[in-house]
Amino acid sequence: MPGDQTTATRVPARAKGRPSLEQASAIDQAIREAAIRVLLDHGEAATLNAVAHVAGLSRKSVYARYPGKEALFIEVIRDMLAGASGVDYDHGGTAEERLCNYLQSALALIATPHARSIQRLLMLNPGYLTALKVEMRAAVRRHFYVPLLDLLVQADASGELVVGDVEATTQVLLKLVFAESLGGDEDGDRVVGPVKRADYARFVTRLVTRGILPRS
Repeated sequence: MPGDQTTATRVPARAKGRPSLEQASAIDQAIREAAIRVLLDHGEAATLNAVAHVAGLSRKSVYARYPGKEALFIEVIRDMLAGASGVDYDHGGTAEERLCNYLQSALALIATPHARSIQRLLMLNPGYLTALKVEMRAAVRRHFYVPLLDLLVQADASGELVVGDVEATTQVLLKLVFAESLGGDEDGDRVVGPVKRADYARFVTRLVTRGILPRS
């Protein structure tokens, strides 16, 4: 998913009248960067007025481009999904170790502030999910599904693991990853920490690679 830092875009000063292409581009960029910051801080409670304030622009400049916050946030999230980086994990070690590394990295990626903000927004407003369904599916496939599928295909080809149905196994593993990412502590308010993510990754890895065996 996207990085958690944004750099404010400086909007070139201009005289009264129609802005130049450079100024218009800078204004658009400032609005989008401000929208990300406001979205992270306020989620569904974010407003276009707050975006204008953070961007250092007038309300008129923002409302002239976006009729409402939903249109702006959908566009911003669409850009974030398109530019997001996929699961980056340690490819060293045995197949079991590589799988565990992947699962830990996937859980950590989903737990970033950007990813959590998007998750909350989609859960609170189904309209966003409807508008971004195609992009969400493409992002999940590109950033999560394909790397895991490749890992399992290679492990199966090398004989390190015997995977009966690689695609089905990939889908089940991702369901376990995303299901855990929606949880928190016993109160349900805080993101699962690194230690618990690591424990969960090891548990799922053992379950998949070793199965449920009878006691000797």
